[in-house]
Amino acid sequence: MPLSGDRSVGFARLAVVLCLLSLLATRASPVALRRGPARLQSIESAIQSASFSRTPISVVVRGIVTSSQHRIVVEDRTGAIEVRPLQPEQISLGDELEISGQISLSPEPQVQQAQLRRLWGGSMPLPLSITPDQAAEGGNELFLVETVAKLVDFAPAGLTGVRLNLLGGHQNFSAVLPSDSGQELSAKSMQPGTTLRLTGILIVNHGTTGGDPFSIQLRTPDDIELVELPSWWTRAHLMLVGGIATILILAAISFVIHIRHSRYRAVAEERASIARDLHDTLAQGYAGITLQLEAAQQMIQRDTGRAGALLNEALQLVRHSRDESHLSIDVLRSLSRDSRLEVLVSRCVQQLRGGYEGRIEQYVTGTPPVLSYSMVTNLFRIVQEALANAVSHSRAARIVVRIDYRNHGVLIEVQDNGAGFNPGSVPGPEEGHFGLVGMRERCASINAKFELLSAPSGTIVRVRADV
Repeated sequence: MPLSGDRSVGFARLAVVLCLLSLLATRASPVALRRGPARLQSIESAIQSASFSRTPISVVVRGIVTSSQHRIVVEDRTGAIEVRPLQPEQISLGDELEISGQISLSPEPQVQQAQLRRLWGGSMPLPLSITPDQAAEGGNELFLVETVAKLVDFAPAGLTGVRLNLLGGHQNFSAVLPSDSGQELSAKSMQPGTTLRLTGILIVNHGTTGGDPFSIQLRTPDDIELVELPSWWTRAHLMLVGGIATILILAAISFVIHIRHSRYRAVAEERASIARDLHDTLAQGYAGITLQLEAAQQMIQRDTGRAGALLNEALQLVRHSRDESHLSIDVLRSLSRDSRLEVLVSRCVQQLRGGYEGRIEQYVTGTPPVLSYSMVTNLFRIVQEALANAVSHSRAARIVVRIDYRNHGVLIEVQDNGAGFNPGSVPGPEEGHFGLVGMRERCASINAKFELLSAPSGTIVRVRADV
């Protein structure tokens, strides 16, 4: 019996010891697990492991620093992740780091309470070239990317620097440049409509409240490269050009209408001038002939001699009217053939040379301007009258006609080396002589200046007309 009691006490003591050892083993096991070193893995593998855990897990990853301001981002060949170190570290872009810490995926992949170990300094990886539509898909979050878009506008972004609003493909997004980048943006690259190439960290918007699908975190102004200046053909410029073109078209239409009206007025004035000329020549001539014939009819029974004189005057009026009508027709034909004043004067000179013993010369200088029917008719008849007077009364050996075309007018001179006369003693209209009076009246009708100089050595008739 005693032996049996001793055994029971021994078994009891053994059971207590085993329980204590089991309890100690249970408590010591988590400590041992937590203290066990985490294995080195790729960033993509670490993110996948964290996706199966509701709590942060310990990881060790390596990567190259692609962003070192405001946020530290590293990437390897498989992925990219943000790093939040326990204490500030002096690192540079391109450094390769070994990071150990707790990884979480909310709100974005990041290693918290990270310890950094700089392995060596290297070169920056080449950015991933993607389109804005590809960036919006979210598959390259936190990668160093490069994309091309057009600048819509820009504005200060508070303490974060400058916010660029951009449009690329079917996406509106923004790019933020930190205020402590140390450089200023080029004025050319900040013109709305400019095409830019942007390099930075891709930040995907996981919110459900709308807004831009993503943004790009720029690091320095060097991350903004000018690709193409904005086209001049913007909407505002198109509206401006359209307005100017409309004004020019309206001005051109108004000018054409004005030119046509001016031509119509010129034609109307020419027709009125022709009508007046025909009235002055034919109508008045026929009226005079009618009066002479009626007077002769009344006198033929009582005084045949007087009737014969009246018939002779009527015959002279008929011849004069015929000559005047021929002259009007010649002027009209000359104008229709674009013949100039000197052509009409030359024909008159040729006709007078046939029955004149002296010399008649004609000289023309300058470029002929465009002269109206009234101007040509009156100037020609003044020359014709002056030549007729010189041939009939001057007894000159030489008569010279000078026509000098000037920029805004014409100067005509008819000069002879005859005996001259006293202009004050020349018979006037009262005696039936209308030569000088007619020349002055014709000059007045075209606003021309008439000048008559006569001396024993000859006579000059000078007419200045402005066009």
